[in-house]
Amino acid sequence: MSSATPTVREEGSGWIAFAGVMLILAGAIDFFDGIRAIGAHTTSFDTIFWDNNLEAWGWFYLIVGIILMVTGFFVFQRAPWAVTVGIIAATVSAVFHMWWIFAYPIVSLILVLIDLLVIYGLVVYGSDEGGGY
Repeated sequence: MSSATPTVREEGSGWIAFAGVMLILAGAIDFFDGIRAIGAHTTSFDTIFWDNNLEAWGWFYLIVGIILMVTGFFVFQRAPWAVTVGIIAATVSAVFHMWWIFAYPIVSLILVLIDLLVIYGLVVYGSDEGGGY
């Protein structure tokens, strides 16, 4: 029999990994939704968009998607600033996905749930006090 020492996982490291993956996933979804919205000329849901400017919303979601993806990669690298940026970006993402609820209810609710779980993971385990960093 070999005497292997078990590896010790830090408390919350799974939540930090989850937050990083979900930030990247939500960012990729926002990124591709932004590209699709920039290229779209009309939609049957024009009334839910502020000023009926789908292209402007496309650019907004494209930028938010890039911020979410970059932040997700830095969460994996345990960058201290990534926790704060991740919480802010996930909050903004959750609020603005609620505006899509009437157009795409299932996708919007899933993305809001993902954003809320990311916020939870980063708030509880993202600082030295929470055991994550």
